[in-house]
Amino acid sequence: MDKSWMNLHDRLSDEYAIGVQTFLKVAKNHADQNGKTRCPCKHCQNAFWKSIYDIETHLYKYGIATTYQRWIFHGEKVSVDYNERINMSGTNRLDHHETFTVNDDVDDDDEMIELLSDVCGPIPNRDATSETTNGRQRTHIKLD
Repeated sequence: MDKSWMNLHDRLSDEYAIGVQTFLKVAKNHADQNGKTRCPCKHCQNAFWKSIYDIETHLYKYGIATTYQRWIFHGEKVSVDYNERINMSGTNRLDHHETFTVNDDVDDDDEMIELLSDVCGPIPNRDATSETTNGRQRTHIKLD
């Protein structure tokens, strides 16, 4: 779907108007039983539920939040690819064309437990189970 209209400064242009109408069609399909959905304008930032009419007014008055590139509150699917990696070029976004790997190294876990023990005190074995009886926490450590 073409979202280039979202970056236009001229909110009176035909291209912006077509973009708004396209968005409103999508938004109508994801409105609640009262006919309201989140307003993606720069003022509301998807925090407030508005009628389609109010959203249209806000989009012309304030413009759409240009950071709202995936319309997740209006039906656009979100997929997480665990083969992605963090783009280290100064942004905190995942780059869909790059990959990362998760290091499940137990040594890292042991180091973290040691650090937490230094701060919080002794931490029971990972295989420990706990239960609450009469308001008291009991920890059972599995012995090998």
